[in-house]
Amino acid sequence: MKGMQKLKRGKNFTGVVRYALQPGAHHKSDPVVIGGNMLGGSALELIAEFDGTKQLRPDVQKPVWHNSLRLPDGETLSNDQWINIADDYMKMMGFSDTHLRCYVLHDDEGQHIHIIASRIDIAGGKLYLGRNENLIRTRIISELEITHNLTVTKTAPSIAPKQPKRKRISRNEQMLSERTGLPASKEALQQILDKSLADTPDLLTFIKRLEEAEVGWTANVASTGKMNGFSFSYRDIAFKASQLGKAYSWANLQKQLSYNPDHLKAIRTNTLTKDHPAVPAPMPIPVPVPVPVPVPVPVPVPVPVPVPVPVEQIARKTVSSESISEKIAELELRLREDRRNEIVEKILQKNAAQQQKHLLFLGW
Repeated sequence: MKGMQKLKRGKNFTGVVRYALQPGAHHKSDPVVIGGNMLGGSALELIAEFDGTKQLRPDVQKPVWHNSLRLPDGETLSNDQWINIADDYMKMMGFSDTHLRCYVLHDDEGQHIHIIASRIDIAGGKLYLGRNENLIRTRIISELEITHNLTVTKTAPSIAPKQPKRKRISRNEQMLSERTGLPASKEALQQILDKSLADTPDLLTFIKRLEEAEVGWTANVASTGKMNGFSFSYRDIAFKASQLGKAYSWANLQKQLSYNPDHLKAIRTNTLTKDHPAVPAPMPIPVPVPVPVPVPVPVPVPVPVPVPVPVEQIARKTVSSESISEKIAELELRLREDRRNEIVEKILQKNAAQQQKHLLFLGW
């Protein structure tokens, strides 16, 4: 059994779902969803469910995960066998039961399945990182071939992931380091960052470690609230992440941090407050009071006065309008949460039933 030469990640579920389910002349039968943990079976239903996970993590640029498993030409498996293999494969790759996924069977020469999954856990928004997955999946496939009594195939060599680069110190920095006997500020800062990220801490722990090492930091937050990364300062020298290397860009830092949406929200709020502090109201300037001059008062002419609308009625309308908008927003949020909880509950029930079926199959 072989997998794709390289696992794929993407931004949009629509394209990959439609591709996997599109009929073709080379298929013996139309592609069909045979397993996974999703409730729908059509392309539109699957796309809608997948897109629901994107709402939990709008900061994730590539939530789509796509892979395939292919048998040697002429070999076939039943749907149940494929499901058991795919379930074991996803578990060994590091996905949880509540990471949405579907298995699509292509029943042509070289029978294979497409596995489409969301990297965002629907139960809590945790992101599947999948470090070195192109490397470890070769070992996993070999183990599955033995466990499920499949033909052992020679797997194509995996493509080793490129490690993000660190920028080297310049010649001037090196000469200064040799003259002072101290490591260059850039190199020392890179070492502090690497050490602070070694055990995949959460965002606030990472920041605390930087402060303990006397490293200054600034979160670069756009006016829209989007987090774009950090800039740092060490020994009174400021460094952009780009000056330290691609390893310290926000895209790569996220892969080395445990995600907590509340932490990122706190960072955004704190940064916006620092960048835009509250401006105190100006002190009123005393104005000299003019001496009143007697003016002849004209005799007032009676004018019809419109009957004022009672204040209570205006207030009642305003409060009513505001409360209706709030209730609608609250209801929409509650419906989305209820829908997510319903999906999670059904997924867990489905997984339990499949596990029981798998145990019975093994016992038989």
